[in-house]
Amino acid sequence: MTQPRILLFDFGGVLVNLDKERCISAFEHLGFNLRPLIGTYAQNGILASLERGEATVDEFCQAVRQASNLPLANNDIVEAWKKFLVDVPPIRLEMLLKLKKHYRMALLSNTNVIHWNMGLEFFAYKGLSVDNFFDHKFLSYEMHLEKPQPEIFESVVKSLQCQPEEILFFDDSEANCQAARHCGLKALLAPAGGEWLNYFDTEGRLNDFARSKI
Repeated sequence: MTQPRILLFDFGGVLVNLDKERCISAFEHLGFNLRPLIGTYAQNGILASLERGEATVDEFCQAVRQASNLPLANNDIVEAWKKFLVDVPPIRLEMLLKLKKHYRMALLSNTNVIHWNMGLEFFAYKGLSVDNFFDHKFLSYEMHLEKPQPEIFESVVKSLQCQPEEILFFDDSEANCQAARHCGLKALLAPAGGEWLNYFDTEGRLNDFARSKI
């Protein structure tokens, strides 16, 4: 069996703690019902357009104003949307640094410019930046693609210039993991809460438990 040389991580849920209800509550405080649009693994409506890079932040805010029929300020809408992301615990950041000693590291996320800018702050850890954790970053709003579209995985493989089976993908959505497997990648389900840490030994190498699941 080909051993993984590249680890490909999802962002929200896997690395970043999320709080969907906190975000919904923040929008409810503004007078807008976000619940029909927001999902755990994928978004709908204007949120989906934002994550595919098809809508700007201003267009996103304008859509919320139109739907709510309220004179909401852009900043208030953006701050409410930011409530979806909580933090990246230091234990996960420390493990990523260990992994980088043994594997090429890549990130693949359905995300948007607002949340990614928060991500840059989360990775500003001990004077480091996101580039100290990942060699490659694949962001839906820049690629105009989103998981679980096969095209996004095909684009990742092409950019990494490797064989699909050399990539091990971690995502908290089984649908996304299945899509990756259909494109030839290896994939492990990584439920929210840092469960993926159990796939590695203390030195940052895949352990027998992970290998048995691949």
